[in-house]
Amino acid sequence: MKKNTPHANGEKAFKGIGVTRGIVIGEVALLERHRMALSQRRITAGQMHAELRRFEEAIEKSKAQLEEVKQRIVERGLAQHSYILDVHLKLMDDRMLRDETIKTITEQLVNTEWALKKTLEKIAEAFDAIEDEYFKGRKEDVKHVVDRILHNLVEGETSAIEEIEENMIVVAHDLSPADTIQLNLQRVIGFVTDIGGKTSHTAIVSRSLEIPAVVGLEDITAYVSGGETIIIDGTEGEVIVDPSPATIKLYHVKQQQYRYFERELLKYAPLRAETQDGYHLTVQANIELIDEIPSVIQYGAEGVGLYRTEYLYLNRKSLPDEEEHFAVYKRLAEEVAPYSATIRTLDLGGDKFASYIELAEEMNPAMGLRAIRFCLREPEVFKTQLRGILRASTYGKIKILLPMISGVEELREVKGILKDAKDELKGRKIAFDPEIPLGVMIEVPSAVVIADILAREADFFSIGTNDLIQYSLAIDRVNEHVSYLYEPLHPAIVRNIKRVVDTARAEGIEVGICGEMAADPLYTLIFLGLGLDVLSMHPIAVPGIKKVVRRCTRTEGEAVLKEVLQFTTAKDTELFIRQKMAERFPEDFAQSTE
Repeated sequence: MKKNTPHANGEKAFKGIGVTRGIVIGEVALLERHRMALSQRRITAGQMHAELRRFEEAIEKSKAQLEEVKQRIVERGLAQHSYILDVHLKLMDDRMLRDETIKTITEQLVNTEWALKKTLEKIAEAFDAIEDEYFKGRKEDVKHVVDRILHNLVEGETSAIEEIEENMIVVAHDLSPADTIQLNLQRVIGFVTDIGGKTSHTAIVSRSLEIPAVVGLEDITAYVSGGETIIIDGTEGEVIVDPSPATIKLYHVKQQQYRYFERELLKYAPLRAETQDGYHLTVQANIELIDEIPSVIQYGAEGVGLYRTEYLYLNRKSLPDEEEHFAVYKRLAEEVAPYSATIRTLDLGGDKFASYIELAEEMNPAMGLRAIRFCLREPEVFKTQLRGILRASTYGKIKILLPMISGVEELREVKGILKDAKDELKGRKIAFDPEIPLGVMIEVPSAVVIADILAREADFFSIGTNDLIQYSLAIDRVNEHVSYLYEPLHPAIVRNIKRVVDTARAEGIEVGICGEMAADPLYTLIFLGLGLDVLSMHPIAVPGIKKVVRRCTRTEGEAVLKEVLQFTTAKDTELFIRQKMAERFPEDFAQSTE
């Protein structure tokens, strides 16, 4: 389906990115923002201080607004989302945001609005150079913060969210996380936006609120004026404006089917992920914030298979100290008990630390000084994180996971730094787990080739399929011109995964997958056939994977894998596996094979 497809019956269909599953039918509430016409205005040296004061006052007003929103959401019992507003509050004190704007005002003698606009362009350009989809999504946070400050500078309305009085579907160019958190679920049953992505904070909030949403529709606001009937299918990422009576009837049926499907699926959440022939597959959750742990428990995950630690380093003026690391990881260990939590060490590029670590500019940060390479380049920064993890290991089951390992020398160097961290804690008479497991993320092709060498020196493997697919097939999955080449079932990918799993089995170490493939039931039979120990995914995906595991056998998975390995193209492999899953789970897969 194209982005916008007009039909003969007058309805208009749009295809975007579904960020929260579910189907809703309602009336459009068009959220139109005050259109800010930002133009450059020259100021005199004598006006400069007044302009700087305007900038500071707008920031303070913006902070006060966010604090007020925080208070309101706490009163509504939504305190678990306040961390996102804290991120925005921190961004308002971001050194680059403030310093660049002040520099532009004072050196170029221009108005604050124009200077802030130029700063946003510079920051956005830096984010666009990052290949990782998750961190591209952080650009939206900066934009939302700047938009709020700009609205206060021009005295525009910052939100009309609370004026919506009926059960309606919000249509907007964009929604900030603050907007989304304020949605009154008694009145708003879904939302769609022109821009946005799956990894944005707005998407994270919508999933937590479980409000159907589709983003990235490009120009849907140009096709509505308010009051139209609209259908959202957040599962398929589809939106229909002015649907025909027949289409409305069809989606009412789909809506009932989906609600039944969700109720049935949730029954699997508390159940053990064990096949009918007794094979247990541990199903865990990927999270980035402690406040997501209630979802981990709700959807039945057996612990945390990937805890991302990057948030501790972003949007701040200084590096997190050992105490801050310890406090976060201690809480993680305690709240996921009796299950384990796997903490991935810092997986950022050195370009994120330019404000307090002097590093040369890189042409391609994704292939440069990032993840474990950066940590080995800055051992004291790395050691601080390791000490925090070690100290937390006495409060629960903690594992350490190393990202982007490409050679055994890196693993050995990490072991040396980890030993130093342990010795320092011993010297301070601080307890830790001396046998804390140390694992390797397999996400670089070289790591696949030398998996046997790594397996002899690592305690476990976690296959990061997102990056492994990108690096193995030499494609950028967020580049629309080549994203069609992002094929999880490419024979090279399936064989690479099998090679790693077989090697881990031979060396007697645990092996799992923590990429997006783990969350898709389409691949679960293949993973059963491979003999994986762990699958780790977004919490909401856990019940669906458990359903497949509990209704299949390991033997069945092995037979499917044998067939899959015979195919020479991703297309043939996908056709086969979809047909197989449609036979086994017609209620879930029959439609997708049409």
